[in-house]
Amino acid sequence: MWTSTAWTLILSFVLQISRSARTINNESRYPSPRIVILGATGVGKSSLANVLVGRDKNYAGQNFRDGCFKVSTGLDSITKQTCADQGYWLGDSNRQRFTIIDTPGFGDKLLEEEKTIENLVATLRDQVKYVHVFIIAFKQTDNRMTNSLRSMISLFEKMFGKKFWDNAILEATHWNHGEDAERIRMASQPPITQKFWADEFNRILKNEYNLKKDLKSVFIDTYYHNESQYETAVFHNNSQNLLEYALTREPFECKDIEIALTEIRQLQNHIDSLVREEQDKKNIIQDLIEQRNTLQRTLNMHGLTTPSPQSERQEGSAYCSKNKCYTGTEFGMFGFGAVIMGVMLGVIGISWFKSQCLPDEKEEMREREKELSRHNSLLRVPQPRDTTVTPRDTSVYYKDTSVQPGNLRDTCSDTKQYSDYSSWDSKEKGLHETDF
Repeated sequence: MWTSTAWTLILSFVLQISRSARTINNESRYPSPRIVILGATGVGKSSLANVLVGRDKNYAGQNFRDGCFKVSTGLDSITKQTCADQGYWLGDSNRQRFTIIDTPGFGDKLLEEEKTIENLVATLRDQVKYVHVFIIAFKQTDNRMTNSLRSMISLFEKMFGKKFWDNAILEATHWNHGEDAERIRMASQPPITQKFWADEFNRILKNEYNLKKDLKSVFIDTYYHNESQYETAVFHNNSQNLLEYALTREPFECKDIEIALTEIRQLQNHIDSLVREEQDKKNIIQDLIEQRNTLQRTLNMHGLTTPSPQSERQEGSAYCSKNKCYTGTEFGMFGFGAVIMGVMLGVIGISWFKSQCLPDEKEEMREREKELSRHNSLLRVPQPRDTTVTPRDTSVYYKDTSVQPGNLRDTCSDTKQYSDYSSWDSKEKGLHETDF
């Protein structure tokens, strides 16, 4: 048991030493912090990389292959491969050691730069392993987002993912800090200040790439005037800001980056697939034509003909034997049945409407009879003793005081049977029993 435990401890110790050795070897080859410079062709990436390690800004790249760190005034990209170099910050051996990675420029020919993209991904993923800072370099005059810049940044985001923005910083190259250049920038409308330039780029990036926070910016002029104390001080201040930013970033692991296709390549691949599909259809059509011609030649060789099919017109019982037909009697029965059905539906509808919307006639007659009975009971009065009475004594003949001569007209005005009482007029003549 002791032997197995000892072997386990020895094995874990060896693995730890091996892992530390790999880390030390990687760190010795690529000392931290590790800085990658990205940008379009001709923006000044190689010049910036040379100045940061203490070389001349116009270094010709004698000790590197594939144009790495070589500076040229041409419009074409000189750097063809992704190259890493190490050194001391600004060439000062008393300062921080670091790794600088120069990359090829990305321009309008992204379609032709697939090998460049593959080399960039392979170098960062398989060799450098992790990165502290991605410098996205723009020229001072790049104050708007062109299609080339948009495609380039979209490519970076596809390769590195959304988290790469946490380690990204903006660099404005060719930003001359001299008095004349400052005067020209301030004379613009609006004035091009460092704050304006940084805010404008952050606004564009937030709108198009949904960034949650602003990216920091540095304005390192690799062509600053050495004899100018002000320009020299500004250069060192911006360089120090970049170094401090790199030292405070968590390393970005490159193990998950992928070889992303550019938008132009994606469109080109789609076009190629459509062209292939069209060509396949043309080949099928051509094969069918050849088969038809072969069959036609065979028929002509043997004297065979293939008459075109003619549709025969069928009438009467011949047509009805194959299709459903109806006689005149059947159509008449259908019509008669439809009329009967319509009458029945009409009767049912009228009955329902009458029962739901019109008043009940029997109930109305019973109400009218009750009203007439009530009127008759009101008109029954006792016979007077005297044959003659004066108008002032007429009230004695009514036990019910509610029926007065004046009210009699109102009570009987709606009843045709008692219309004779409408001639009552107590003001013009006396009341007589014959008037009843």
